[in-house]
Amino acid sequence: MAHAAAYTPAMLIMPSEHGPVYRPSRREKWMVGGVLGVVAALAVVLVISFVSSGPSSGHGCIYANIPGAVGAEQVHECGDTARATCRSVYAPGAYTHQAALTVAAECRKARLAVGS
Repeated sequence: MAHAAAYTPAMLIMPSEHGPVYRPSRREKWMVGGVLGVVAALAVVLVISFVSSGPSSGHGCIYANIPGAVGAEQVHECGDTARATCRSVYAPGAYTHQAALTVAAECRKARLAVGS
């Protein structure tokens, strides 16, 4: 007579609750803390750079970066000086054509009259 194969259920071994627990070393804790510190510092720098904006034209002031003889030249003027600059932007010898167009656009943003 043939013996019937005995059924053996599969057994799942669960990990013990009281087994070895991984504890990070002091060096690993310092490394994780350092990385988190750098990430936090970068986040602060990014927030500050997005929140603070540079000067812009408006409220009677003009601000423009135009090409100069040895690099970029900044035009940042307010009040009477800005009005005088905007009136004379197209005067011969005042600015190059491209620079005059840039300054004139900034004058219009500041709602100042362009040209004489």
